[in-house]
Parts: sequence; C-alpha cells; structure tokens
Amino acid sequence: MFESLKRIFKRDNKDDEKLSKSKEAAKERLHLVLMQDRANVSVDFLELMKQEIIDVIKKYIEVDDSAIDVRLTNKENGDGTNGAPALYANIPIINIKNDVKNQILENQEKKESSEKKEKEEVTKKQEQEKEVEDIKEEKEIKEVKKKEESPKKENKTEEKSEKIKSGKKSE
Repeated sequence: MFESLKRIFKRDNKDDEKLSKSKEAAKERLHLVLMQDRANVSVDFLELMKQEIIDVIKKYIEVDDSAIDVRLTNKENGDGTNGAPALYANIPIINIKNDVKNQILENQEKKESSEKKEKEEVTKKQEQEKEVEDIKEEKEIKEVKKKEESPKKENKTEEKSEKIKSGKKSE
C-alpha cells in the first residue's frame, strides 16, 4: 500500500518537474517575445544578427558550435528594475587561429618598433634642443665677458691717451 502511494507521489513529482520545466520554457519564450518587442527586433532579424556575429567571431577563433548561446536579455538597473534589452552571448572558445595569432604578434612587433622609433626621435630632439641651449649659454657668457672687458679696455685707452697728452704737455 505504501509503495503504491510512493509511486503515485513520484509520478506527481515527475509531472510537477515536467510542468515546472514547461512553465520555465514558456516564461522564457514570453520574456524573449517581450524583449524583442521592446527592442523592436523581429525573430528573423535576431537570428540573422546572431549568425553574423558568430561568423565574424569564427574568422578569428575556433568555437564550440554546440554550446553557443546568444539571446536577448533584460539588463537590470541599479534599483533592480528591468532596463533596456541587452544582447547576451556565451560563445565557448576552443582556440585562437594560428594566422590570427601571427597577425597579432606582427602587430605587436610593429607597435613596439614604432614606439622605439618615437622614443629615439624624442631623445634625439631633446639632445638637439640641449645642444642649442648650450650654444646659447656659451654665447651669452661670451657677451657678458666682452661687456666686462670693454670698460677695462676703454679705461686703458683713456689712460694711454692721457699719458700721451701729458707727455706732449711736458715737452
């Protein structure tokens, strides 16, 4: 008797599980329809967009086709309310394609080379600017020295002319 009751309850639990799964699936479909309506997106458009996204990704990486999950979801706001529709994509990556790896490495090398050249040019420019500054400083120092020596020369010239004048007077 107890066994027959257990069987009945097990069947009911199984039916409840099936009903629950069915209920969740229906809820998910309704949710998707509402989001598509809010986003003003048709089912065909969504499928086309999903396929194009997957095709682009497949150019660069190998993916597990059987586990791809792309769908519309509602993005939740900070206050817990539903916000704008968002595209959710779960695309398991198997491997990055070799030609893409090589291209990435080449781009990195080009970037590093370009950065190195830029640094060298900046350093060279800084050295040139330093040389120009040094030359300007040297010129300024020479000018200051000339100005300092100029009054001395004038004084010596005046002294000589005074000696000459005084020498002429004594004759």
